[in-house]
Order: sequence, then structure tokens, then C-alpha cells
Amino acid sequence: MATIPPDRSSHDHRGRKPSVGRPVLFVVLLAIASLGVLGLLVVGPSITLPVAVAVAAGLLGLVGVAWAVAGPRL
Repeated sequence: MATIPPDRSSHDHRGRKPSVGRPVLFVVLLAIASLGVLGLLVVGPSITLPVAVAVAAGLLGLVGVAWAVAGPRL
């Protein structure tokens, strides 16, 4: 049974993204999104359905942007 030398392992680190994004920006963007969801839950019954759906889609987009820009790198 052959072993692989440590310098030829499958964990090649060339060109990989760092494992950590921008944690402060990530937390701030997620906090804004969570406050938006809280506001939508409070105000939601008094606004029309298309407006509520648009706001929810915008908040979902904000979470996606937060993950893509500042989230952990997988």
C-alpha cells in the first residue's frame, strides 16, 4: 500500500479563496435583513400583498448578496 507524500496531497491551495469572508459586513447585512423581516411581520397585515411580496423578495436578495459578498467561502 502506497502513501502519498504531504507535498502531493489533494489539498492544493493554489488559487483558492480564503476560508473566511468579511464577518462584520456579513453580520451587518444579515442584521438589516432580519430587521426588515421583523418590520414586514409587524406591518405586513396592513399593506397589500404585492408590496409585501416585493419587500420579502428584496430582503431575500439582500441575504443572497450578503452571502455572496461577505459570507464564508466554501
